[in-house]
Amino acid sequence: MALISTNQDCRKCYACVRACPVKTISISDGIPEIIEEGCLGCGQCVLACSIGAKIVHDDTPKVQRWILEGQKVAAIVAPSYPASFDWTAGQLISSLRYLGFSTVQEVAYGAAICAKEYGKLFQEQQDKTIISTACPAVVQLVEKHMPSLTKYLAPIDSPMLIQAKLVKLAYPDHKIVFIGPCLAKKYEAVDINTRGYVDAVITFKQLNCWFNQREIPWEELPEGQWDNPRPELARTFPISGGLLKTSGVVEDVATMDIVVVETPRRCIEVLRAIESGEFTPRFVDMLVCEGCVMGPGMISDKPYMVRATKVANTVKAENNTGGDKITGVLPKLDVKRKFTARPVLKKTFSDEEVWRMLKETGKQTPKDLINCSACGYDTCWEKAVACLQGVAEKEMCLPYLLRQIPSLTKSLMDMSNKLMLSMESINFSTLTLKGTTSRINCKNQHLEELIKETNIIAKNTMELADTVLTMVSQYQLSVSGQESAKLSLTNGELEEIRRIADQSREQAEKTTAAFEEIANILNNLREDSVVILEQEKPSRLSLIH
Repeated sequence: MALISTNQDCRKCYACVRACPVKTISISDGIPEIIEEGCLGCGQCVLACSIGAKIVHDDTPKVQRWILEGQKVAAIVAPSYPASFDWTAGQLISSLRYLGFSTVQEVAYGAAICAKEYGKLFQEQQDKTIISTACPAVVQLVEKHMPSLTKYLAPIDSPMLIQAKLVKLAYPDHKIVFIGPCLAKKYEAVDINTRGYVDAVITFKQLNCWFNQREIPWEELPEGQWDNPRPELARTFPISGGLLKTSGVVEDVATMDIVVVETPRRCIEVLRAIESGEFTPRFVDMLVCEGCVMGPGMISDKPYMVRATKVANTVKAENNTGGDKITGVLPKLDVKRKFTARPVLKKTFSDEEVWRMLKETGKQTPKDLINCSACGYDTCWEKAVACLQGVAEKEMCLPYLLRQIPSLTKSLMDMSNKLMLSMESINFSTLTLKGTTSRINCKNQHLEELIKETNIIAKNTMELADTVLTMVSQYQLSVSGQESAKLSLTNGELEEIRRIADQSREQAEKTTAAFEEIANILNNLREDSVVILEQEKPSRLSLIH
């Protein structure tokens, strides 16, 4: 499953690379793509992308199809919903039933059971660090990037999994859909150790899109009721320290044995300290987000305290039916889970190889490593390693690109000068072409006149020869008819005239043939010039434009 993808709106700003806590984004031709094997599902890249070029996998069409097909579908809703929607719990419940969900339950009830399990584990396990596993992004972080710490992960299901297992036991014929602010839950639903309980995951943002499609008549809906027992204090789970508050484990700032750790960077820092042995707490309540109320699937733009207050205000709400079906299956519930180390293997490089890459971007000495983070990486060294690993490009370095500006400017000036010369040449060619065109047109007119004159000469010559021969023939007829001849010619003179007439006709025929050939040549020449003009017309137009 491609959890997060990048669309064509991407502006190549590398904000997603900067936001990714584990740098599991590969850049190819400037376009960032998530490396699924290393992704935490934390959604920090989605939050960092201001133009919405990061697209989150959406199960909504699948859920809609189930409902249309008549399948029974259960909605289990994360307790952070008050921070995302301005409606009452009853309105949200009724709207989900309006969409077609058969049963609607709050994951806060599963959180209550989860908290009790942590309280037990904390009392039983005194000599070993416990890292909470309610946050699936934390689990991904440890399993993929710090696999040696897998042994410290609390072997307890998350609230989502606990609620899903309860619903699966109570409603075995239902599909189960988790609705919440977390993208990493989509990984947890299909994880090899936890799959088979949650059939689909949609975020609050995706649910809101569905609401807008259906145009929910909010004012007409009655106040709905959750189909689960009241979870009470567990509704504070999405607030910072909510797990500790619900489980009864008290954070101890004086000894630092019990701590709450939030945000990706802080989580990584603490995990590294535990890995190195520099920090050995008893219990770490760890969340990649600053509480679930700040998850990437939320639709609120309010600050943390406003969101947290909205969640806290629901703690005492009484809108539960009792949930006998849920309480009836509690004895069958198993909340234990396993973890699998899945280390992301990255090729390492010698200092010499890294420096060779650094020098390609103009960094010759340690003083040149300015670590501006414009490329998305914290240090120049880290970015050079990423280039060697094939997930970054040297052109991502802003100082390197800025240093190229003078040479680029010079190249542009050279190109500009060449372009000016080319334009002058084109203008000269245009003027020459116009002159040539004018001359060709004149020659065409002259050729047409020559062809006419040639035809006239040939015609006249033929007519003259015919006239002479006719005269000779008439004269001979007159003599043979004993008519008086008007001309006194001897036989010898008559023969001479006939000979001249024959020669004239023969010459006229040759002249006519020659003139016809000349006319054909001139006509072909005229046609060729017309073709040339037609062929050059597009060129002239393009030069003009």
